[in-house]
Amino acid sequence: MIPPELITLFSPSCRIENQFLLVPPDQFYKLERLLIKDTHLFVLICAGDMEIALNGKVQKVVSHSFLDIWETSSVKFVRSSHDLRAWVMCVTFEFASESLKNLRPGPLAYALNRTDKPTWHFPTEEITRLEEQLKLLNKLLGNTKHYYRQELSSCYFKSFNLELGNSMFSLLGNKKDEPAYISKRDFITLNFMRLVSKHFAEKHHVDFYAHALCISTKHLTRVIKEMIGKTPHEVICDEIIHFSMTQLEDDRIPVAHIAEHLHFSDQAAFCKFFKKYKKIPPMAYRRKIKTDAIV
Repeated sequence: MIPPELITLFSPSCRIENQFLLVPPDQFYKLERLLIKDTHLFVLICAGDMEIALNGKVQKVVSHSFLDIWETSSVKFVRSSHDLRAWVMCVTFEFASESLKNLRPGPLAYALNRTDKPTWHFPTEEITRLEEQLKLLNKLLGNTKHYYRQELSSCYFKSFNLELGNSMFSLLGNKKDEPAYISKRDFITLNFMRLVSKHFAEKHHVDFYAHALCISTKHLTRVIKEMIGKTPHEVICDEIIHFSMTQLEDDRIPVAHIAEHLHFSDQAAFCKFFKKYKKIPPMAYRRKIKTDAIV
């Protein structure tokens, strides 16, 4: 479900109930400075640039960019240039799944790595094709009396994703050997990654994820190792370390607070974990960041 506070900013001509929302460029200003959580966002920047805070970390995103931001991340559009032309789609997992019906547009690596690499940069012609799909979708949504409005919206969303997948394959060298549909192993991997993104802070044990996916821990370990070359435990630890590093960049956040948020028994346990993976204690890592920034 898309958060009500986001839905109420836009008229019914921009959405399909609380499942799908398309924000056209002329209404993007309504999203500025708003903290958005628990929502899957697609952002297409056709012109201009913006600054976006992703999980509290501000980064600049330029023209001809596409961002795929999972609902497990917090987003704030901090600043935009006067010539910004950006589209934003908010979509529920249910709407996306029903629209795509196990179709896997684009490379599998994209689906697995979008938490690490949410931003793509495309040539002008690819951005133009993607924007054309959104213009068609925008026109359809505006016709609230269309008898097949919801069904066609699903088709247009699917069409956008197919164009997006084609753009990604073109950028990566057009790999034609990848299957077009999600296999059972793909499904397990994608849902495991989704669960980890949502629960890594409080659930550190692989058994939790295996139980949530209704499979054995042994089977989950075998599948994840085969699909991405890491064990489930390594994936969970990577998420914890990545979050820790981001938090340590902010001097205002005490190490004890980070340890508590990540559900370690105490600060010492967190420090031991961090040093094991980064070969340096958390406070030394924080000092190194400050020293590198000065240099």
